[in-house]
Amino acid sequence: MADMNDIAGLLGSLLSGGGNGDGGGDDNSDIFGDIDPEMLLKILDIASKMGGNDANTALLTALRPLLKAENRPKLDRAATLMKLISIIPLLRDAGLLS
Repeated sequence: MADMNDIAGLLGSLLSGGGNGDGGGDDNSDIFGDIDPEMLLKILDIASKMGGNDANTALLTALRPLLKAENRPKLDRAATLMKLISIIPLLRDAGLLS
């Protein structure tokens, strides 16, 4: 979680115009527009969790070589759906779903 705090600090300094050394910061202070840095961190956290394998998708991946070639795309879709379904609670907790 310390890495997320480091990223938050970096984003905060970028958005406030600090850290560029010229003292002005007006040209770069609006680099992200109206994007909320906290929301961006939540999205990055969810995306990182989606990239990993849980026990269910690991099982499906292990079964893949045992299936017929015509059934492998079905397994791939099932694994993708399982990953998407697993992030729904994370999206709700982050306030991204209303």
